Amino acid sequence: MIYITYTVTFIILIFYSVLDLKYKEISAWLLYAGTAVVLALGIVSRALLNIDIIQYIIISSAIYGVICLMARILQKWVGEADFDVIFMIYLAVGAQNLIIFSFSVFAVSGLVYAWLVMRKSGRDKRIPLIPVLTAAYAMTIILGGGAYW
Repeated sequence: MIYITYTVTFIILIFYSVLDLKYKEISAWLLYAGTAVVLALGIVSRALLNIDIIQYIIISSAIYGVICLMARILQKWVGEADFDVIFMIYLAVGAQNLIIFSFSVFAVSGLVYAWLVMRKSGRDKRIPLIPVLTAAYAMTIILGGGAYW
């Protein structure tokens, strides 16, 4: 079931990345629909493995609250949709793999920044972050894998 969650999340993230690159924004209902799908997969996975679902929902709600607070604080630099995507990635990979995800985001962001510096043409442009988050998610799955409970 974990591989189904990883695959479905990756497909949703690819879709979001295309929208972010093409339109520079993603509809809120699409973000919430993707998050609901990944949350439902987490609940089903826990039900199949007889793991406490209520604890999962409470912890996930608390994490979402923290992410919403971060979105308010950092709204000048990062779009709100990016934080919703980070929450969806948290639901897919779990807290243990978020450390790997964080390092992957820094690595991919550094590569994108270095590429832009080499081109010297995109210095004033806003960089869509969701494709970077998607690449970091793929790196997390490859490097982290494993159980996330």
